[in-house]
Amino acid sequence: MRKLLLISILALHIFSINNFAQVGKISGVVKDASTNEALIGANVLIEGTTKGAATNVDGYYAITNVSPGNYNL
Repeated sequence: MRKLLLISILALHIFSINNFAQVGKISGVVKDASTNEALIGANVLIEGTTKGAATNVDGYYAITNVSPGNYNL
């Protein structure tokens, strides 16, 4: 019984750690202001970090594994 209780507590602890490790994604589209065309290969960076992404042929970008918060791109 004691061994089962110890295993249960350990399992709950391991699974609860994953719940606190929340990350998200910043995504969007970059377009030319005058022509409204997608900008291919534009670099989008999170200011003050080394995280970023380049746009695809449709101007879409996605930066993953971003902690919750407010950022300047």
